[in-house]
Amino acid sequence: MRTKRYVLTVDKNSDQVLSQLHQLKELRKSVSLINRHTNRKHYVKLQGRWGKNNPLYVRRSFPFASLEEASRWDVYVYEK
Repeated sequence: MRTKRYVLTVDKNSDQVLSQLHQLKELRKSVSLINRHTNRKHYVKLQGRWGKNNPLYVRRSFPFASLEEASRWDVYVYEK
């Protein structure tokens, strides 16, 4: 089960990547707007995932990847 903070996944190799990037941009705008009107501040975090058959993985011992090496980005919204 995913955490309650999870919002969406951006798959860089997908046909729908432009739509997913647009969703990410709109999410960032929404969080920025919320932060202007409330005392409880939030932020958007992107967590890189290796993805299936990523040639850069090469037996790494941790499940996270830098955003450049990742094939997918999981998007979360956290409270500061």
